[in-house]
Amino acid sequence: MRMGQQAWGWSLALALAVGSLTAGEEAPAAPPAQPDAAAVANAAAEKAVKYFLSQANGDGTFGKSMAAKSPGVVGLVVYGLAKAPGKRSPELQAALDKAAGYLVALQQENGAIAVPGHGLENYMTSVAVMALKALNDPKYDAVLAKAKPYILSSQLTAAQGYNKDEHYMAYGGFGYGGGKRADLSNTTFSLDALKALGMDENSEEFKNALVFVRRTQDNTETNDVPAMKEGNNSGGFLYFPGTGEFGTEKNRAGKDVPKPYGNMTYAGIKCLIYCGAKPDSPELQAAWRWIKEHYDVTQNPGGKGSEGYYYYLVAFAKAFTAAKVNEIDLGDGKKAAWAKDLALQVAKLQKPDGSWANEAERWWESDPTLATAYALIALDYAAANLAGGK
Repeated sequence: MRMGQQAWGWSLALALAVGSLTAGEEAPAAPPAQPDAAAVANAAAEKAVKYFLSQANGDGTFGKSMAAKSPGVVGLVVYGLAKAPGKRSPELQAALDKAAGYLVALQQENGAIAVPGHGLENYMTSVAVMALKALNDPKYDAVLAKAKPYILSSQLTAAQGYNKDEHYMAYGGFGYGGGKRADLSNTTFSLDALKALGMDENSEEFKNALVFVRRTQDNTETNDVPAMKEGNNSGGFLYFPGTGEFGTEKNRAGKDVPKPYGNMTYAGIKCLIYCGAKPDSPELQAAWRWIKEHYDVTQNPGGKGSEGYYYYLVAFAKAFTAAKVNEIDLGDGKKAAWAKDLALQVAKLQKPDGSWANEAERWWESDPTLATAYALIALDYAAANLAGGK
């Protein structure tokens, strides 16, 4: 009897509410159903895998562009395919085996996995190591063991004649290999590779890398580089100390200073975490402040147009994954679930054939092989997060 009275009460209240609408007035429409971000991510990744299988060449490379034979490009494709959600088909496994064989065949006597004379040796080797390690096959162990010393030789430290207090623009960082300049992009790929090979924050190499990473941050509290003392203390990161890739901005005194931007800031966060920075460290606190002020999945904040956008997506996804953050508080009651936001945005940009391409040509991102590799890697991380992984 009590339940019956309660049901009657709700019916009466509903009738009164509907009756209160004026003639011709309709009840508010229900909000549209939210798409299943996990399903979207998985479907987009599956289309990307099919795209790469359709682009597989007999020599283990993918696509027809000038960059197709670069071990850096092949490595990124392999890495994206190896980490793709879903069960690996025999066709995909065969393509991965052939691509891995292509990378292995390029290993030089010094351990580098690169095309001789083409430059970028450390970048290419680091990406190839990430790719081969992601295949989780012991038959590549000897190749990986040989590549590790080469990557370490690309770090600019006392062993290469660099002094921490004198060479503050380079000390501790990694370069392209054989050069005298370090940068945060090469450093992030090198640390990815070395971490995959079992190194961590307790190693001398990672401790030295932390010195360089700190010096690329616009953070006067922790940055001891004179050239970085005039910044806006935003917490964002640059390509290397005192130099960015997207021009300058005015500081509080009206002077031009390098402008921090998204792809290097997310790369900086990941590197800080790899090198042992704690969540309450001033470096990470400042970096997350920058992220909260510039959170965006539609563009590389601080950049120019769409330049570097697909690289940015990878840095974005890896930073949140390294930090084990699922949701970020943007302030004013707003929160953002990064994996959901990334998956839905990237899926919207996918072409019918399963590929992506940037309208901006800078850094080869107009090449669908490279852009699709970046997009797939970002989706791999988003899909893992949405499936409950971190």
